[in-house]
Amino acid sequence: MTASIAQVTFAGYLALMLVIGVYAGRFTERTPADFYVAGRTVGPLALALTLVATVLSAFTVFGIGAQTVGTGLGAFSFLGLAAVFYTFVFASVGVTLYRIGRQRDVLTPAEYIRERYESPTLGIVYLAVTGIFMIAMLAGQLIGGGVALDTLVDIPYTAAILVMAAFMIVYVHLAGYRGVVWSDVVQSTVLFVVLAGVVGYVMIGLDSASIAAEAATVEPSLFTLPGPKGTWTPLAIATAALAFTVGVPGYPHTIQRYFSAADETTLRRSGVLFALVAIPIYLFGTLLGAWALGVVSVPDPSDHVIPVFIESISHPVVFGIAMAAATAAIMSTADSVALTMSSMLSRDVYRVVVDPAASDEREVVMTQAFLIATVVLSVLLALAQPAGIFDLIAFAVVGFATTTAPVFLGAYWRGATVAGGVASLVLGPGVTILFFLEVIPPTYTFGMHYGFVGVLVAYGIFVGVSLLTSAPDAHSISAYSRSIVLDRE
Repeated sequence: MTASIAQVTFAGYLALMLVIGVYAGRFTERTPADFYVAGRTVGPLALALTLVATVLSAFTVFGIGAQTVGTGLGAFSFLGLAAVFYTFVFASVGVTLYRIGRQRDVLTPAEYIRERYESPTLGIVYLAVTGIFMIAMLAGQLIGGGVALDTLVDIPYTAAILVMAAFMIVYVHLAGYRGVVWSDVVQSTVLFVVLAGVVGYVMIGLDSASIAAEAATVEPSLFTLPGPKGTWTPLAIATAALAFTVGVPGYPHTIQRYFSAADETTLRRSGVLFALVAIPIYLFGTLLGAWALGVVSVPDPSDHVIPVFIESISHPVVFGIAMAAATAAIMSTADSVALTMSSMLSRDVYRVVVDPAASDEREVVMTQAFLIATVVLSVLLALAQPAGIFDLIAFAVVGFATTTAPVFLGAYWRGATVAGGVASLVLGPGVTILFFLEVIPPTYTFGMHYGFVGVLVAYGIFVGVSLLTSAPDAHSISAYSRSIVLDRE
């Protein structure tokens, strides 16, 4: 009975997303500006909720629970700290990129790189490197949904992935960014309400203190730092938070959201609203993961501990809604990643290298084609299941962090160069990938998060090489950076 109700709920959720996509498509023009950034008209609440939906991916429902069970409640410490930092980045770097985007009609992150450094090659290098992490991010979402729906709702893994991918392709294909934003508003709301409702039920309807005490009996170090495995030392928390602080605001799909804001005030307000929604969601996830240890046995895989806990304490309808919330977290990130990558392939590769004379309408058609190709590639990777959900998505986050030096510093520093950008985009992510694959032993992080080490390498190389090479012409987009930020000398 549980499975059938959950399946009906899941199907209803997908149908709702399709309806939203079809309806949003009625308002979507087939121009790059409208298809990629909704004509730069997104208001503060919608922008905040689409940021929440983009950032809070599959690991919010699945990965955080597994991480909490394995390493303790300290998992919340770096996530909550990073969410506060995101607000300041949105209001500073985000606003700067918004200004440049509006003044120069920049629509994609790779286009910004290409124009800022007067280098189509650097734009393609940026796309190629971030593409690795975008595919990893997208595959991680599909893996999370596929495994959960297979194990918990009796929808076969392959079928679950294919259905989610197909629905995502349809509503993004129809409505572009406007469809993504409208669906994200619904998905963020569903995720918040469901997690808050379950936490409230445990605290009010059940004996949460006894449940927590039982969890502490199972794992005495669960509620203390550095946790059962000694993971959450002050250095680890700080460096993980800093790596995520650079990575999340530096997602290509986050950067594209800066370009979509209606105005600067919208972007600043959305940053504050983001923190007010995201921090509680992070807390809800870690609390549910910790409480689960006092009620259920840790499942295999442990990524399912929160859904299994919810299933054990609630009515099948509630569990079905919870799985819809999990699906919301998955698809809200996946659709954003897919649209951003396909838009960069169309605008920054096809229209620059293959067919410079292509019309705006042709560019949008190619974006829709690349969207299908991107999702198909991610489905193939998801079918291979190369890593756990938290590990794969965390790898993508810190990987994005190592690609941000030419983006963030380029908006402020007139001395940033193409050579510095290429070196940074090759060596920073390269070191991060080698740490992830354990080709470089973890001991070489010296207690820091491996992603933070990659960020240090990326930024250090960027600055060092830029100091030794020539900057772009003064008439490039850097002139706009100076007029906005740097004329303070």
